[in-house]
Amino acid sequence: MNEGNSSKPMAYPKKGSLKWIIYKIPLLLWRMGFGPYLSHPNRGGKRMLLITTRGRKSKLPRHTMVSRIDFDQKSYAVSGWWLRSDWIKNIHEDPLVTVQMGLKIYAAHARRVVDLEEFRGVARSLFDSGGDSHFKEWLDTLKIANTLDDLIDNKNRVYFIGFDPVDMEGPAPLTANLIWIWAIVFSLLLGWLFFVW
Repeated sequence: MNEGNSSKPMAYPKKGSLKWIIYKIPLLLWRMGFGPYLSHPNRGGKRMLLITTRGRKSKLPRHTMVSRIDFDQKSYAVSGWWLRSDWIKNIHEDPLVTVQMGLKIYAAHARRVVDLEEFRGVARSLFDSGGDSHFKEWLDTLKIANTLDDLIDNKNRVYFIGFDPVDMEGPAPLTANLIWIWAIVFSLLLGWLFFVW
């Protein structure tokens, strides 16, 4: 099914474009202290992971938020842009990453899922969760029908990434280093209330 069709990943957002900026907002919110709420489903957050890789040239920490897929008590992610994603390129250079989810932080070895049974389980979990807001668009650009069987049949087009915890120190995690903004917002609000009254 669909094996003869040409397919390509979703269009990668141009740096500085509105779509690119929108994709960066979750990182800004994380830095402002909302991280646990963005990534912790029990606190109203979405199923998200914050992944820190090492830049393949700079070797500096590079942070990315991606939708999370849970299977067999492990976390997985999918690359909507295949090898065009910077975080995937970084993982190919150095698979040691830091994963943040809610208040949990751990180092992990990132790897592409190639085992058929594991792929099938991750794909089933993805369908069971309904995917994220780009799920249908992602399937359409890959010319994969919105069915579990067709996704499995076209596994060569899909980059599921597994994160196996390791007892090592990964790249520096993203911290809430912009919480001070709330003090300014609170001060401005108090000043405005004082002025109005």
